[in-house]
Amino acid sequence: MLTCPVCGDAVAAEDAFCEHCGHALRGEGAPGAGGVAAAPTVPDTAGSQPPCARCGARVSGGACTECGLRRRTGDHSELRLGTGAAGVSDRGLRHERNEDAMALRAVDLPGAGDRAAGSATAAVVCDGVSSSPRPDSAAAAAVEAGATALAASLESGQGTAEALSAALRRAAVTVAALAEAPGQAPACTFVGAAVPASGGPLGVAWVGDSRAYWVSEGRPAAPSALLTRDDSWSEAMVAMHVLSPEEAAVSPHAHTLTAWLGADYSGAAGRVAAFDPGGAGRLLLCSDGLWNHLPEPAELAGLVRGAGADPLAAARACVRFALERGGRDNVTAVVIDVPGPRTGEGVR
Repeated sequence: MLTCPVCGDAVAAEDAFCEHCGHALRGEGAPGAGGVAAAPTVPDTAGSQPPCARCGARVSGGACTECGLRRRTGDHSELRLGTGAAGVSDRGLRHERNEDAMALRAVDLPGAGDRAAGSATAAVVCDGVSSSPRPDSAAAAAVEAGATALAASLESGQGTAEALSAALRRAAVTVAALAEAPGQAPACTFVGAAVPASGGPLGVAWVGDSRAYWVSEGRPAAPSALLTRDDSWSEAMVAMHVLSPEEAAVSPHAHTLTAWLGADYSGAAGRVAAFDPGGAGRLLLCSDGLWNHLPEPAELAGLVRGAGADPLAAARACVRFALERGGRDNVTAVVIDVPGPRTGEGVR
């Protein structure tokens, strides 16, 4: 059986392009031919489109004019919140659908005493558990419920930890309600954050193996770091000193989840943590479709910083990196600017 060299989908000998991902299979754009052919011309009825998720070239009619990558409605989405936060989510090259979801909300914080009202960004990324039924529905429901609850709690005056806990609870209840019968429980992971526009301490919350990374801009800010700890078999084995991190990472059970959102897991209270960056930088929320390729904080930080000052460009660079390395999973990256702290302001 012939397969596409990019996505691995079955192709016929006479095919010029892979019907799954749009990659050129023969002619100038075929592998080893010394060039990249454009995809067949399709009228662009959608107006301005984001650049190709894989190579960054122009997209027309849902197909890249350079590498031929095709994207259907729902395969690729982008969000921008003002100039300081943005996200990109893509199906990848192997999955039939995008089972990730993301949300960004602008939050107006109430004043307290002589403290002036401020603002914050609420962000959530969820990754559907592919082995569960309707994982895309679980992720979408959790993102909407979690982001809405987080924003509402912050606007009502709740502290960061309480607001993030409320977001986790609301997301968990919402996903659990999707179960149609015992053994038919949609499930997803969750990572959320509350980031004050004035700088200073921020908060993250999570269940599963979607992650939050701090990307430092240098001193006096704290070094780049992973802010979450996976709810996974490999993490548990390392914590119990049964396996080394290297041994756990190569196990076939490495990515087996030990906690998630869904009616078939009742212990998903999740975890909440505060982090004081001490200076300017960025917060990156992502699904494992990104960090599987680049798990170390310093390496991910280099990728984000190398994309320039625009958070959307940084999120696009993260997704492109994953696709260039095979795109085996759905991939989502949300990037939020974190300014240096200003005295007397911020999320409580």
